[in-house]
Amino acid sequence: MPKPNRHYETERVLRNGSSGMCYAFGVPRIVGVHGIAQQFKGGYELGSVWYDGIRDGLRAAGHEELAQGLAAEDVRVSFFGNLFRPGGAMAASDPPYTAADLTPGEERDLLRVLYEAAVKQDPSLAAPAGAMAPGREAVQFMLARLLRSRSFAGIAERAMVGNLKQVTAFLSDRPVKDKVMGRVHDAIDASTCVLVGHSLGSVVAYEYLCRYSPPSVRLLVTLGSPLGIPNLVFERLTPAPIHGKGAWPGTAAHWVNVADANDIVAMRKRLADLFGVSSAGEAVADRSVENGGEPHSIARYLNTDATGSALASILT
Repeated sequence: MPKPNRHYETERVLRNGSSGMCYAFGVPRIVGVHGIAQQFKGGYELGSVWYDGIRDGLRAAGHEELAQGLAAEDVRVSFFGNLFRPGGAMAASDPPYTAADLTPGEERDLLRVLYEAAVKQDPSLAAPAGAMAPGREAVQFMLARLLRSRSFAGIAERAMVGNLKQVTAFLSDRPVKDKVMGRVHDAIDASTCVLVGHSLGSVVAYEYLCRYSPPSVRLLVTLGSPLGIPNLVFERLTPAPIHGKGAWPGTAAHWVNVADANDIVAMRKRLADLFGVSSAGEAVADRSVENGGEPHSIARYLNTDATGSALASILT
């Protein structure tokens, strides 16, 4: 039997719809959308991390047989990180960004919001009275303290500045957004029944489902999601929220949101309060997890029973 043309199948399903069954013919049933700071990695490399994490999550949720039966080709990570890779840069480093490269407006505003969330979680990160001068000095101080938080510990300053630029570029630069969406579109086909987004990838996955509504995708899973960050993310989503309520993600039947209490990127832990409901009246199912010392880690989000049970509900 000839191998189905994945791109043809994608367009056929988007045009004509499907039965909604989760089936596979050698192409992925689960598509993951990664988050920030992946520009020096690759889709296959990330795919290995996601595949192992998903299987561990299924096992943690008591679905050992399903975990063993999940094939590597059933999972694909839509890779867009290299769109943010600077031309000619060495693969081992980011551009030599400093706090001075964060532009006034969206980039610095996002830094401030994340810093304030980090201080709320860990008051020791707050500035002593009168220690934080206005302007560039304040930006430098907030960046340095943010990099001491649990969510961003171990990340270099230059990488963190690049991460903030990635988030604002996706939300404000339509050509950038279209290129990222195109990578997701290339990974979705008639067998894709679950879309999983981590960090910025959760925003990408949400907007993708709103734009294309692929009928084969029955479940959206968001992990460590910044979708609820006020003003800088939530109000700037496409489509824009109406009367304080975000749209339901296309024709997906279910949406599970998983957040660690100490993950400052997932600023709003409960998304059900911010978004509408499905056509069947189902709201976002918010779940809490404990990821230990790495609250924003994709591997730790994937290997929880909260994520595993969500995936098993569709894959079985």
